[in-house]
Amino acid sequence: MHLPHSVFSVRQLDLFLWMLKVLGVDNTPSVKRMNEVDKKLQALYSIQTIKYKGALGHTYYTNSLADIISQEMANPKVHPHLSFYPEQVGQDLSEARQFAHWLHEVPDDKMGPMLHVGDTDYYVFEPAMLQSGKI
Repeated sequence: MHLPHSVFSVRQLDLFLWMLKVLGVDNTPSVKRMNEVDKKLQALYSIQTIKYKGALGHTYYTNSLADIISQEMANPKVHPHLSFYPEQVGQDLSEARQFAHWLHEVPDDKMGPMLHVGDTDYYVFEPAMLQSGKI
């Protein structure tokens, strides 16, 4: 059974479910049903492991970076700490989003739709009217 941080083997789980039944607990799932649910959950939410063949013929595995990022983005404890837009703060640089690579080197169409400068948000490719009246 694949449960993150599970300390129970299938036999221990079976014993635990039997004890619940003896104690009169109703509607406990069977080990088979728990395995079925686990397979469905793994298909929907697990991180895919990708098999590769190395140049010298050895086999190795990696976890899908897209799946890892997807899970981190969905994690309510992680997401608030992620930054998606560059930030210009002057000379006091302390975080990656403040560095020149994001601010000057990445093409506008490869970044997020907004730039944060000071207390103002500027949207990339947003139509703007100049003082001359041109858009």
